[in-house]
Amino acid sequence: MTLSSTEVAAFHHAETPADFAACFDVIRQLRPKLQSADDWHAQAEAMRPEGYQVLVCRNGGRDAAVAGYRISTNLVHGRFLFVNDLVTLDSARGKGLGRLLLRELERIAETEGCERLVLDTAMANLGARRFYTREGMEERIAGFIKPIGTPA
Repeated sequence: MTLSSTEVAAFHHAETPADFAACFDVIRQLRPKLQSADDWHAQAEAMRPEGYQVLVCRNGGRDAAVAGYRISTNLVHGRFLFVNDLVTLDSARGKGLGRLLLRELERIAETEGCERLVLDTAMANLGARRFYTREGMEERIAGFIKPIGTPA
């Protein structure tokens, strides 16, 4: 199921506390450690010096999908857009909003002179991995995590 011709998806960047409050229910699905809209806003503001931005997809009168991203440069990817967070509200899934959000991120990446769009997802998140593959992304990187302070 995708958006009908009468449904509209609009994009905006979350900037104000009210913007973050409006999309809190969406991001909390992906990041349940966030306790409140104020916590979400504070975390995003703390990441802003690193270039973190929040792109919101509004549909049917409410914020329905969110992507947190940043533009960065490294020796592996060159200049790239890294997607930290990407989630669609459960009740809005299947409308094509995730696809639209990815397309908007691609447009931003192109405008910003990026060579790639990069994101991580958990190996166990098979639904997300299938979605990203359908959207033309390639699974090419294995990620490793080691909590600091634990022995090898």
